[in-house]
Parts: sequence; C-alpha cells; structure tokens
Amino acid sequence: MNTALTVQDLALVFAVQRQDPTLLSPEFLSYSGIVRAEWEVAQQPIRTQQASQVRYQNGATIVAYPNQVVFAQSLNEESAVEIPGVAQRYAEVLRNMVFQSVGINVRGYVPFAGGETDAAREYLFNQLLAKGSWQEFGTEPVQAALNLSYKLERAQLNLSINEATLQLPEEQPFPVLLFVGNFNYPLKGESDAEKLHELAEVVSQWQGDLQTFKSLISEKFLGTAAPEALPSVFATAE
Repeated sequence: MNTALTVQDLALVFAVQRQDPTLLSPEFLSYSGIVRAEWEVAQQPIRTQQASQVRYQNGATIVAYPNQVVFAQSLNEESAVEIPGVAQRYAEVLRNMVFQSVGINVRGYVPFAGGETDAAREYLFNQLLAKGSWQEFGTEPVQAALNLSYKLERAQLNLSINEATLQLPEEQPFPVLLFVGNFNYPLKGESDAEKLHELAEVVSQWQGDLQTFKSLISEKFLGTAAPEALPSVFATAE
C-alpha cells in the first residue's frame, strides 16, 4: 500500500487523586507561567465542578476533571510541540497534588485518498484480519475495530485501529484507518516527591513514545519506513 501515517495530535494525561477543576482558567495558566503570556484563547473557556477547559488558538487544549487533567495539541509543521512543557510546568506549579499515572496518547491516520469509499475497510478486513465466514453475516457489512496491547520495556502500549472518514477543507471526504495509541505509565514512587520525579522523566521522553508509535504503524502495519518528520496536513477524522 503506497500510503503513509499522518500524526494528528498528541495528548498527555495525568491521573490525580483529586483536584478542583474550577481552578483551571486562562488567568491561572498565564500568571503561574504554565502557558506563555502571548497565548490567545480560541473560545470561551468552560468552568464547572465537573470539568473545565481552556482552548488556545495555537491548537493546544487543557481540560481538568476531578481525577484527571489532559494536555492536548494538534501537530503540524507550522507549530512547535509545546504541550509537554506545559504539562511539566503544571505539575511543578501544583506539586502538592497526588499524581498517580501518566498517559502519553498519540493519534494518527493512514489515508486512502483517491481510492474506493470502502478502501480503508478492505485493508482492515483483508490485510489486518483473517478472512472468514464471520465477515458474511447479517443484512449489512460487519463493523470491526482492533484493540491491541503491547508490553514494552518502559510502559504498556494500548493501540486501537478503526476505519473512519476524513474531511479536509474544500476537499471531498475520503476513507482512512485511524490509529490511536496510549502509553500507560503508573507512577510507582513511594512518596509524592518520587512520583513527581517519575512524572517528569516520563514527560521528558515523549518523543521516544511518538517515534515508537510511528515506527510500529509504519513498519508493522504498513510495511514502510517510519516518517522522519511530522506531517504538514492536520484534520480531524470523523
């Protein structure tokens, strides 16, 4: 298959013992130095007891829940990847919080532009799944998704694969395979200080996880060399 992986976005997820989501606000993030002062908010922030969200024009989003905080950023060549630094500064500012685990999440897609509308489905069912009569049941084509789990040296990698449709601006929608990877790192330190140190180490090595994700998809699922640079095209698969 002559196609390549496009990485869409990166997210770092901190599981915490408890926190007040309403503390998250553009003012707090700016005054504390967690985000740069010049970052501009893209839309009206959400602030409730259940969840708070701040989204910036550079594609970065921060969401706080009672037991979790998510730092996400769209990836493209025009913007620097800054969300890992934001996550690290958040942990440093709120160092008295009890951190329990870190998740490094990567999402990307493999396009089948110019092919048949069911091209992604055909690849999923005929290349990644074994053919069989199980595919021929019911009144409509069966739907499928793959959920895989890999034990790595440093973390557990959970990978999901789904067929989807991509809509780029001013272009016709086309089929894609959507790949979502989660690198899960439980923090095993005995003290809060040790866990904070572990968290910093995990965050500092996010690029290694991104490369592992790219290599796994490109080499093991597509049979091609992993791309060396982030793609220039970003869009959201539906």
